[in-house]
Amino acid sequence: MVDLKGMSRKKKAEYIWEYYRIHIIGTIAILFIIGSIIHSQVTKIDYVFNLTVIGNIVDESKISNLEKQLTKVVVKEGDGRKQAVVTSIPLEGSSSENTQMSSQYMQKFIAQLSVGELDVVILDKTMLENFAKQDMFVKLDGISQLNLNSLKNEKVEASGSDNKKAVYAINVEDIKMFKEMGIDTRNKVIGIISTSKQKDNATVVLKWMLNVK
Repeated sequence: MVDLKGMSRKKKAEYIWEYYRIHIIGTIAILFIIGSIIHSQVTKIDYVFNLTVIGNIVDESKISNLEKQLTKVVVKEGDGRKQAVVTSIPLEGSSSENTQMSSQYMQKFIAQLSVGELDVVILDKTMLENFAKQDMFVKLDGISQLNLNSLKNEKVEASGSDNKKAVYAINVEDIKMFKEMGIDTRNKVIGIISTSKQKDNATVVLKWMLNVK
């Protein structure tokens, strides 16, 4: 039996380190891991709204500025952990008539759609027509809060899976913020994803972007 009481402080420290260092190191490592997990949860950003641009954005530095503006629209003031996010999906092809998503990006896009990660999407008009047939977009003329009659922008119709024409998107050619990001807005439209979990916020964002009262 070791008499720790009779040892000097230095001897006690040497003895404890010699026989219990594995336990000490293990305990420190566990505490560090727990602290890291708690810190990551406390500081974790909760992305509560997604705007996706299917097309090439020339000025990537403008994305963070748009994210800040969108966050002010969809997040209550003072809730710093919640944020809107803007993502882009690049297109392949040499002309606007021959652009398409690569199979890799298409798979990611469909996966995000299926779990409701996407809220508002800007895309080529011809893509909208194909996606509308699969009921991927919300019929905008069915949203009471969105007064389409007050819109100056072109209202874009397409046929859904029921083969009935409806307004599924709005032309974004004249929207300044998108032009400033270097997006080629020709033949581009904006719409709300049908699987979105933030349809109310998506409507608010659409009204804000289109300057609808």
